[in-house]
Amino acid sequence: MIDDRLIINCHVDYACGKVAKAINAIARIMPNSYRPSSSKRRLLASLPSSILRYGGPACTTALRSKRNRVKLNSTFRLMAVRVANAYRTTSSEAVCIIAGMIPIGIILVEDNAYYGRRNTRGTRKLTREESLSKVCTRAASR
Repeated sequence: MIDDRLIINCHVDYACGKVAKAINAIARIMPNSYRPSSSKRRLLASLPSSILRYGGPACTTALRSKRNRVKLNSTFRLMAVRVANAYRTTSSEAVCIIAGMIPIGIILVEDNAYYGRRNTRGTRKLTREESLSKVCTRAASR
């Protein structure tokens, strides 16, 4: 979804709204207080994550805008809070680390890097290692 001025903001708004609905539906399936294991929660979280990643190379241009970064990160944070079974007051970085999830901004940059080098052998593994090193340096700097 692109508006008449070729700005991707409407796609980010649409995707975040769709993900929020999916997260609410998943929240009814897996209550925050008991049973489903972290691995099952992470599996259920892959659906909203894939919705946010749809059209990844186009969405990396949307990451230049602070408004879009904040919107994507806050939506992704809802999902990470559910996976980590954490309180809603827990910081975004801590929730992503506890849940074992890479922040959505880094994932979208990784998808774009993979898309640019997709014909090279071993590219997915290489881009994942680069993303993990970004996460580690970001966590170490805080």
